[in-house]
Amino acid sequence: MKANIKTFLLALAMLPLPWLSFVANACTCAEISPCEAYASAAVVFMGQAKRTSVASTTSHLPSNAMSTTLTSGSPVTLFKVERAFRGVSAETIEISGGGTTCDYYFRQGERYLVYAYQDSDAKTFHTTICSGTAPLSEAKADLTYLIRVMKSPSGGTVSGEISREVNNVDKDEPTFEPIPKGEVILENGHQRFQAVSDARGKFELRGLPQGRYRVHTNPPTNYSRSDVMAEEPRNEWELDVPGQGCLQTWFLARPEGEISGTIVDPSGIVPEDVEPELIPVDKELKDDNFRSVRLGDFRRFKFSFLPPGRYYLGFNMGSGPSIMEPYPEFYYPGLEQRSKATVITLSEGQKVSNIYLPRPVRLAERMIEGYASWPDGRPFISKCGIQLQNPKTGYREGNCVDSDARGYFIIKAIEGQTYELSASTTSGKSVALVNSKPIVVKVGKENIPVKLVVTLP
Repeated sequence: MKANIKTFLLALAMLPLPWLSFVANACTCAEISPCEAYASAAVVFMGQAKRTSVASTTSHLPSNAMSTTLTSGSPVTLFKVERAFRGVSAETIEISGGGTTCDYYFRQGERYLVYAYQDSDAKTFHTTICSGTAPLSEAKADLTYLIRVMKSPSGGTVSGEISREVNNVDKDEPTFEPIPKGEVILENGHQRFQAVSDARGKFELRGLPQGRYRVHTNPPTNYSRSDVMAEEPRNEWELDVPGQGCLQTWFLARPEGEISGTIVDPSGIVPEDVEPELIPVDKELKDDNFRSVRLGDFRRFKFSFLPPGRYYLGFNMGSGPSIMEPYPEFYYPGLEQRSKATVITLSEGQKVSNIYLPRPVRLAERMIEGYASWPDGRPFISKCGIQLQNPKTGYREGNCVDSDARGYFIIKAIEGQTYELSASTTSGKSVALVNSKPIVVKVGKENIPVKLVVTLP
């Protein structure tokens, strides 16, 4: 549970609706309906890919890029437009990728339904594998919708569901119950629109004028798809309703328990890499009940949306020390032994505040050096081929490093920790990376060079 993914994992785990899916190439997409794809696209058309190429990319990302992982090239495709549904008046149009792992690669000569976005220069268009773009043979439902919407009067649709998070003592994961007869209220100046949810918690508002609306629910909810990364409760949000197409959202009533306090340190200085954690005492530790927060002003922290239960507060309680968080496993009120930690008990909706949590002593960074070779004695030469892995969590520690012409490498580690040291390379049968058999390394204050023989499984 590394610091750069903790909040993201929690947000994904809390999604009550099946609107999130994962695709290859490290690209994460929300499932998108035809009406959502239409509402968010600047141009929509069906056409044939007449010419494809790959252009070199820069560090610039499209304003609505789905991935921040850049690639070395961006696909560029010239289309002959066969039927335009939105934003296209010319007979041909050029569609690019964004130079990221979410790029869509078209096949020359094939026909597609394309949803594309306008780039910030207002002259070029790009699409992604998350936009709804698909081969024409796989777009029958989209075409049915597009033909119908072209004949419909203007006005956007907002739909979704309103539900309540329920945390059962005998279950490790929360469940979600629909809120029937719940009111979803949208306001835009003097205009007010209201929908009432059905027995399944579903609601829908059609024919809404385009614009930005304030939205709240009755009974009140405190979490929404409109701000899925929120770390504290909200009771009102803003929605941008399209002129046509739809916007899908949800509203969730989550528990309102809170635990808050301050990180204290004799020096008065608390580094940015300090992130307090909260884990359950009586349940198995999982992504959906693991919490971590960044510090606010004056070294303050707050955990919100907490159900009743018993909790440990501290640092690195799930994964232990790492290069990113070089602190020992540590528990409130200032101990390294879980058995002696103070348990914080929270009742329904209770707010526990003014907790003072000491910052543990930062652990020392040490360098592990050594030589890597093949079984026959030849040096193992690599780019980013040497790595340390935390055997407790399975996470790779820090970044991989190179081994030079002698097989020599040097890699950063945390004193007192035990790692598995291995090499990664491509196998002879494919380009997929495989790891060598690891060796166990215990990091001390001073470390003798290690010998890594790269034996593939």
